[in-house]
Amino acid sequence: MADHAHDDVVEQILIRLDVKDLIRCKSVCKSWHSLITSPRFINRHLNRSYNKDRHDNKFGHRRICLVNEFSSGYFLVGSCNGLVCIICVGSCKLLVANPLTREVRELQLPSLIGSPLCWGFGYDLSKDDYIVVVGEKVGQFQTCFKVLSLKSNVWRVIGDVEYKFVTKIGILCNGALHWIVEDQNRKILILSYDLSEVEFKEIAQPEDDASYKVTSRSYLGIVKGCLCTFHRSRFDSSIVDVWLTKKYNVKHSWEPLPLDHKMKNDIVQFFRLPADEGFSYNVKHSWFSRTLKQIYVESLVSPHVNVRPKQYTKVGSISILCRVNCHFSS
Repeated sequence: MADHAHDDVVEQILIRLDVKDLIRCKSVCKSWHSLITSPRFINRHLNRSYNKDRHDNKFGHRRICLVNEFSSGYFLVGSCNGLVCIICVGSCKLLVANPLTREVRELQLPSLIGSPLCWGFGYDLSKDDYIVVVGEKVGQFQTCFKVLSLKSNVWRVIGDVEYKFVTKIGILCNGALHWIVEDQNRKILILSYDLSEVEFKEIAQPEDDASYKVTSRSYLGIVKGCLCTFHRSRFDSSIVDVWLTKKYNVKHSWEPLPLDHKMKNDIVQFFRLPADEGFSYNVKHSWFSRTLKQIYVESLVSPHVNVRPKQYTKVGSISILCRVNCHFSS
């Protein structure tokens, strides 16, 4: 009884520590290592990290940014539960990594006729699995989608959709990935892919409100945990219109966010993947591009599912580099 109570106290203390401290604590003794690497502890620590970030009055969101995406040949597919997914089109491979635990899993891209047109990464709660989604253009208004689950490590075709994709990165919200698309009637829509239901759906938009607009100059993001649309000026990259949906996929829940709306600081964590796939840092950033960046949370979640873990010592941890005052005025 006393030993059990002692174990509970140890767990309550450890669960409050940051990931970098927990990594060191694994070396203290076998019982601590067993506790910290257990699925139950990892899930509890993940939930605590989300709640800690959500209720932290010092900042709004924690985001992650891959530096020099286009010039390096690497692209950030997405971020979910502390894992980041990175695609390298040139070498036809994917990397799923936890930058803080220094674990990396390398995967192969599916066979494609051309380059991937769009992509996304998220978590399927119904199967407790992480999903990579890749879309390939097979016609002017036709895109073939393939998905891979980390548990199966097998790519499978889920079908074609008859849209032209305006945005490439699938924005994760409410268990689904979201893109701005154009249909054959040249109508601009928001398309979602539900990771659990394996289904594409069009997101309801406030079409009866003349002030609302989504065009080829728009993009999606997350603010206050809600899906948002950002519309750029036709003359420069400044934001001229922002809408937020307070209730997911409810047509009348969309509302404009004033351009002078003050927001809390965001924490943006940067990393770079050079040729050796080691993480390094960069500090330059602007808020307007940061709205494109993925939400990030620090966690112990491992990319190794149903495979033997492998430690990549050459992968360093990312760290907080700057805080930027957030507002919509240009």
